[in-house]
Amino acid sequence: MQQGFDFELIMINDGSKDNTQQVLENLAEKDFRIKAINQQNQGLSGARNTGIENATGDYIMFVDADDTLEPEALKTIADFFQEEDLFCFSYNRVFGTKKLPRKFNIQGKFPARFIQRRIVGLIDAELSDPSQTDALVTAWGKIYKTEIIRKNQIQFTDTKEIGTEDALFNIQYLEHALTAQVLDMPLYNYVKINADSLTKLHKPNLFGQWKNLYAKISEIIMAKDAEFRKALNNRIALSIIGLALNETFSEKPFSSKRQKISEILHDDIYQKAYQNLEMKYFPLHWKVFFYAAKYKYATWILFLASTMNFIINRNNSPSKNQDA
Repeated sequence: MQQGFDFELIMINDGSKDNTQQVLENLAEKDFRIKAINQQNQGLSGARNTGIENATGDYIMFVDADDTLEPEALKTIADFFQEEDLFCFSYNRVFGTKKLPRKFNIQGKFPARFIQRRIVGLIDAELSDPSQTDALVTAWGKIYKTEIIRKNQIQFTDTKEIGTEDALFNIQYLEHALTAQVLDMPLYNYVKINADSLTKLHKPNLFGQWKNLYAKISEIIMAKDAEFRKALNNRIALSIIGLALNETFSEKPFSSKRQKISEILHDDIYQKAYQNLEMKYFPLHWKVFFYAAKYKYATWILFLASTMNFIINRNNSPSKNQDA
């Protein structure tokens, strides 16, 4: 733990059935900055909301279970942070001992509105790299003002309702912020654990949950300009990547997976999204993927997603040569 910084560390034991609570209490006894809280299982959103309720500092940062900060991360943040309403920093994706830095390709001070729009979705030339869609979305890797969260009663929504909680929280938060800074330096380690079986990653309700998420985002940006509506349209269109990958994790037969992807592509929200998606910015391989989605070639999408999943797992395998 880094010394010399005025901070508190709130550790939430969210219903674990092992000796986690005792471990946390032992840590709290050794360092007055640590507060250990035990609660019945409420999921990630519930744990974060509990942390918010119990925070006494001016700023809040979230660190998920299993993840870590880089050595001297707090010092680096302190050197750059100038009390912006939101401070964002990059991260490493960790596979065993292998680290893959996530580059944001943007750095500096921005109006909060710009970061909010980026989180809603990519537009124009930003579409040349679809992997950036969720690069800034995470709740971890950020410093928030406690006052903004409390004053506007911002909370995390359960993933069971919207599939992923981070994007909505950030969009709601930035609705009340003025300034943001982005530091394109990986200070957070996001630990990606390869499951024994990919079927453990399958989320059967993801399509409906994401539709709920888009409806909530739409309510927030309703009064904003066309740039935000274009960004949300593009987020919806690009989300077929995640939905198709999700189907590859299923144990269902190929025909059932194909049928599910076909249902998604024929849904009104996706048909509208592809009618308005500008293809000219995509590299060739992504153009092939999104043309297949636009024309509802579910078999192509499933085949391409399966290939993508294989490549991702091969490249991210901790057994490969490690980066220096």
